[in-house]
Amino acid sequence: MIPKHCGLGDHLVHERPSSLYWAWKRVDGQRVAYKQQVCASCAREHYAPVISAAMLSELLACPACGIGTEDDYDAVYLTFFVPGAPRGQVEMPMCAPCAAVLRSKAIVGATRLEDRGVGVGGPQPYTPTAVETWESLGIVPQEAR
Repeated sequence: MIPKHCGLGDHLVHERPSSLYWAWKRVDGQRVAYKQQVCASCAREHYAPVISAAMLSELLACPACGIGTEDDYDAVYLTFFVPGAPRGQVEMPMCAPCAAVLRSKAIVGATRLEDRGVGVGGPQPYTPTAVETWESLGIVPQEAR
């Protein structure tokens, strides 16, 4: 195999790197995504603890610092391909400071991906039906009666 540079470090990787596909929404609501390839040791050092915490927790808590994020969280989505293992996916309910740190690592040596549009990269906003909208205002349309 031809050696490649690790996305997180300035060192050559002689084994097949892990492929990490990161996605999140910016403050303006725009979805961004990046592909990053990292060696096994950098993946273990920089990402494994937060990924494991996010996958094992049933609560909405930041997987980096443990603070509760039930009311406000900054989601980071990750799809990962580790050589010799099945594909994995995780949604990380990060607090804003920890999300900023994780995102700054995720873009190091990464390639920005094209916006694939609505319906990709995490949960989509709920769009109520017309009947639900009217009912929320206390008005029941005739066809719903």
